[in-house]
Amino acid sequence: MRIANIICFLMPFVISTFNAQVFVTVFVSNALAQLIAYGNIGLILFGISLNLKKSGQFSDTARLWGVFYVVYYVLAIIASAYHDNPAQVAKSIIPTIYFFGFYVYLSIPENRELFQKVATVAFVVSSILCIYLFKINFSIDHGGIYQYRIDRAGGVFGDANNAALVAILSFIFLFKNYNPTTKAKKIVKIALLATMVYCLFITFSTTGFFVFAISMVMLNHKFFTPKRIFLVIILLPIFYIAMINLNSLTSGLNLTEHQKFKINNLVNLLTLKTDEVDSSGRDDLLANLLEYVYESPYMGNGVDFAIGQRGHNTIIGVWADAGILALLVFLFMLFMYFKNAIKAPPGVRFFTIPILMVLCIFMLSLQSVINQPYLIALFVYLAYIIDSSNDPYKYRYPKTVANVI
Repeated sequence: MRIANIICFLMPFVISTFNAQVFVTVFVSNALAQLIAYGNIGLILFGISLNLKKSGQFSDTARLWGVFYVVYYVLAIIASAYHDNPAQVAKSIIPTIYFFGFYVYLSIPENRELFQKVATVAFVVSSILCIYLFKINFSIDHGGIYQYRIDRAGGVFGDANNAALVAILSFIFLFKNYNPTTKAKKIVKIALLATMVYCLFITFSTTGFFVFAISMVMLNHKFFTPKRIFLVIILLPIFYIAMINLNSLTSGLNLTEHQKFKINNLVNLLTLKTDEVDSSGRDDLLANLLEYVYESPYMGNGVDFAIGQRGHNTIIGVWADAGILALLVFLFMLFMYFKNAIKAPPGVRFFTIPILMVLCIFMLSLQSVINQPYLIALFVYLAYIIDSSNDPYKYRYPKTVANVI
């Protein structure tokens, strides 16, 4: 059963984390890529049938995803029919299948431990691969080695913000879950953490830098004793002066004009020159999407409508797709995640909240946060460790099929 679960659940998760399907599409064939996609779905459905009878107590927090999906698809399909917009339900429902699969798989406590280890390794290796692809000037968007110098690392997804998201996730997972006992292994951990920071740096993601700073504060909350807080307050002006002079500090590096532009963007943000902060055209895309939202705020425009408009905003995208009710359900679900995470013991609280912060803030600049299967699996995992830490007794024993129904 353990091997079967690895094949049915963890293999599709890793394939999604490395965006293997797109690589196969670009370098092998579209037919094989589709076969992989359908194969992953088949494996997950088969895995559900294997695990349903021995499933454990289902997470109340994760169950909210099921409520959201029902509301979203009912309203979005009606909106698609009303506005005569094509509803590509078969394609958009893939993350939903991943949700139900990992909802069952992660209800078993020992599966959560294995998933944590696999996710940590997958995120770290993905970030290391991101650095390698950047060094060899590889671009998935251009189908291989690009003839011009790449300005920002896009990783396996070919997108700098997605690469930054994975780099931060890999840092958090490695920081919290890998606890070496020997000096040599501690050095390895520090080296890997530094590598993740370097991966984040070469993405030149303004959102990534901002989110990482917040995550670092939360991950190192034990550091902030009264004396150290006083020391930080003293050193903060020095750090701030250094940050707003990043243009001068990085002038000796061999940066491209676009990389210098991104650093200047960060300086403008730190100096509150928000009118000079460039959003790489996302403001225009969001404004365009909001026009459709204002035209149909209650009903929405249809399944995956926002993706077609390239809105680059997950939250507004839900509103544009399925209307205000789906948006409220989605926001309520996120609120419950944070509420339950805050109530969790410190060890879980300061692991899950930084990840939730990362995912939610990136929702403001990425359309793909709830459309990537590996991120949906991550959301389900977070729900289980939050709920099981808040009520360990409830999530200790398996449930029967009768209880599930």
